[in-house]
Amino acid sequence: MTTIHLKPFQEKAISSLRKQFLELWKTNRKQISLIFKSPTGSGKTVMVAQFLKDISNDPQFSVDKAFLWFSFSEESYAQSKKKLFDYYGGANELNLLDLNDLSKGKLSTNNVFFINWQKIKSSTKEGRILRNPTEYTSSDYGIFDEFIKRTQEEKRELILIIDEAHRDTETELADELIALINPRIILKITATPTIEPTASDVLQKRMGFNEVLREDVIEAGLIKEKIVTQTKEDLDKLAQKEIDQDLILLELAFKKRIELKKAYKELCLEINPIVLIQLPNDDQARKETLDKSKLDIVKDFLKNKNIDEHDIAIWLSEKKENLEEIEKNDSLVSFLIFKQAAATGWDCPRAAILVMFREIKSPVFHTQTVGRILRMPEAIHYSKPELNIGYLYTNYERNQIQLPDNKQGQNKPFIYESKRKAGINPIILQSTFMRRTDYNDLGDSFQNTFGEVADTFFNVKGKGFLGDAREKIIKKGIELFNVKVKNKLIVDAEIEDYDNFVKEIREKGADLSEETSRNDIERMYNLLCFNIIAKQEEENKKFAPERSWGKLKTALNVWFAEKIQEKRITYYTIIVSDLLKPDSVLRNVVAEALEKYRPIRQEEVKTKESRAKRTEVLDIPRDILFYTDDYEEIKGLKKNSMSPFYIAKKYDGKKNETAFIEYIESKHIDWWYKNGNSGSEHFSIPYYDDIEKKERLFYPDWIIKIKSTIVILDTKQGLSGTVNAPDTKRKAEILQKWIKEQNKKGTKVKGGIITKVSEIWKINDNDEYSVDSNYTTWKNLGEIF
Repeated sequence: MTTIHLKPFQEKAISSLRKQFLELWKTNRKQISLIFKSPTGSGKTVMVAQFLKDISNDPQFSVDKAFLWFSFSEESYAQSKKKLFDYYGGANELNLLDLNDLSKGKLSTNNVFFINWQKIKSSTKEGRILRNPTEYTSSDYGIFDEFIKRTQEEKRELILIIDEAHRDTETELADELIALINPRIILKITATPTIEPTASDVLQKRMGFNEVLREDVIEAGLIKEKIVTQTKEDLDKLAQKEIDQDLILLELAFKKRIELKKAYKELCLEINPIVLIQLPNDDQARKETLDKSKLDIVKDFLKNKNIDEHDIAIWLSEKKENLEEIEKNDSLVSFLIFKQAAATGWDCPRAAILVMFREIKSPVFHTQTVGRILRMPEAIHYSKPELNIGYLYTNYERNQIQLPDNKQGQNKPFIYESKRKAGINPIILQSTFMRRTDYNDLGDSFQNTFGEVADTFFNVKGKGFLGDAREKIIKKGIELFNVKVKNKLIVDAEIEDYDNFVKEIREKGADLSEETSRNDIERMYNLLCFNIIAKQEEENKKFAPERSWGKLKTALNVWFAEKIQEKRITYYTIIVSDLLKPDSVLRNVVAEALEKYRPIRQEEVKTKESRAKRTEVLDIPRDILFYTDDYEEIKGLKKNSMSPFYIAKKYDGKKNETAFIEYIESKHIDWWYKNGNSGSEHFSIPYYDDIEKKERLFYPDWIIKIKSTIVILDTKQGLSGTVNAPDTKRKAEILQKWIKEQNKKGTKVKGGIITKVSEIWKINDNDEYSVDSNYTTWKNLGEIF
C-alpha cells in the first residue's frame, strides 16, 4: 500500500469542510446541502476520505451516524470504495459496505455504504428487486428501503454523500430517494456544481459551500500546469484531406511521446508516457477515409511505426487487450485505443497526450476525457517544464473544446503558440520552483518541547525519585490524589462542541471520577486539548487545531506517564480537572510550550521547503510558449524575441507594461523577452516573505539581452501604486543579491525595479531599496542602455 501524504491545500480544504459541516449540523435542520467544489485531479475522494475519518474521531463531535455514498456508475462506485479502502489501509473505524451487505439489515455507527444509484431506479430490474416488497422483506418496503428505515429506527443520523453531483440529481428519483434517507447533511462533491449558493445562503446556513482553487492544485504539483491544444484550424493549414489530418494528429502525438520519454530519461525517471487515442463513437468505414475506420487508420499507423502489439492497449466494449497494470508508471504499454469507457472511472497519471477524433454525426466534445491527461505521474512538477503540460491533438474546432472545470472562463485550453525567433541564441538562467510545505500544525517534535518546558516549570528534570516529582507537581498547584472532575468546573467552563455532550454532562449535575465516568473523562480530555489549541489568540501560539490537538494530548500523556507513573485514566482525570480550572496551571505550561515551539516548527518547515525547492536550468527565450484566448497579439514589434507576441487582454498594470514595450523597442538591444508570472516554465527567484514567514517566488517582468549583458527588470506603477509596496522592497533587494551572485560567476547581469516618472523611465538598482516623492535614489533607465 502506498502512503498518501496530504498536500497543504488539501489539509486546508478538509479543515474548512469540517468547520462548515459542524456549523450546519448545529442548525438541527435536515437535508442541508454542503457543496464541495474541487477541480478534476485535486484528490476529491482522498480529501473526503480524510474528512470522514476526522469527523468520526472528532473531539467536538461524537454523534451516532452513518454515511451513504452515491455514485453514478458501477465503475465510479467501485473506484471510490477502493480508494477509501486503500487510503485507510484496510482496517479502520469506518466500515465500508455495499449492496452485498444488505443482509446486515441496517447500517451501524460510522458505516459507509457505497451504491451506484442507477441500481435503485425502480425502472430497472435490479431497482425493482431492491425497492419493491419481496418474499425476503417483512413489510411493504423493498430490501433497500427497509435497510434504511431500520437504520433510522436506531435513532442513527444519516449523512448522504453524492459523488459527481453535477450529474442528474435534480430528478424525481433523486428527490424521492433523499426523502427516504432524510439525511441531516447532503455532501455534494463536484468540480462543476450546477447550483452555487448565494452569500446569504451560506451566511444564514441554508447551504454550505467549500471550494478548492485550481491554482492551489497546480502549485501543489498534483495536476499539469496547462493543456496545450492543436485544433482543426491548425490542421487545416497543414493538410487538405481528412485522412491526412488523421495521420497528422497521430504523427504529432507520436513525436511528442518520444520527446517526453527522452525528458523523463534525462531526469533518470522510469516513466513511460502513454498516448490516449479516443475513437469517435460512430466510427465506421466511410468513403471519405478510403473505406477505413478510424480504428484501422490508428492500427495501420502504429504498425508502420513498428510498435509491438503488446505495447498497444485496447479498451472497447467488444475487445479489451493489454490493460493489466497499465496504470503503473513503468508499464511498457505506450498507446491506449478506446472510445468512451476510459473517460470515467479510470486513472493513469502517466498519460500526458490525448488524440481525440471528432464525432461525425453528433460532434459533442467529451470534456471528461481530457481529465485523463491532467494528473502528474508522481504528484509533483518536474524540472523540465514540458513534462508539466498535457497535450491534446484533435480535429474539433477551437470553439467546441471545453476543458474540465471550465466555468466562468476558468481553465481554458491553450490554443495560441508563440515560438522563439530564428537566429536568437537563448541565454541560460538558473530558476527556482517550489511547492508549499507549511501545514501550520504541531509536529511530532512538540513532545520534546513540551517536556522541556514542563520539566523546567515543575523543576523535575530527569527521571529522579518518583516521590520528589509528585511533591514538586503538587507544590505548583496540581492535585494528584483522589481527584474528581467537579461538575461546577464543567458548568463554568467555556467549551465548544457540536453534539450537546458538554450540556448533557452539566445537566447530570454529578462530579466525574475515574471509577464512574471513564469514557466521559476521555471525551472531555480530547475536547479540552482541541479547545486549548483553537482558542490561542497570540500569533506565535496559533496552530491548526484539527491536526494539532492529538499531538498536544500525546505530549501531556508522555510527560505525566513518566513523572507520576499512574494508570492512564488516573492522569487523564488529573489533567482534565486542572484544565477546567480558571487558574489552570497546565494551560500556562501549554501556552509557553506553544510559544517556544513556533520557531522550532518554522525551522522544520524551512527544511521541508528546501527539500521541496529545486533549481532548474531554463533557456530564455523559451523555445515555445502557449496562450489562451484571454491573450491578444501585438503586431509590428521588431526587438521582441518571440513571434507572434501575445499579451493578456486585461490586467492591472497593462498600460504601464505596454508603455515599456514602446520604450524598449526604440533602444539598441539584441532582444527583449516578457516573463510569465507563475509556473515552472518561467524564470523565478526565491525570496523570504517576513510577513507571511515563508519563502515565495519572484517572477521579474522583463529579460533583455544587450551584447554580452543580461538585463532583468520589473515594472511597477508610481507612488500611488505598487512601487511603494512592502513586497516590492523585498523583491528589489533579493534581485540585487541575485545579480551580484551571477556577476561573481562571470555572467554580466544588470537590473532593478523600474517605473515611469513624468514620462521618464527610472530604475532603482541599489542594494537597499527605497523610494520617496523625489525618487532621490533612482536614476534614469537610459543610462543602462
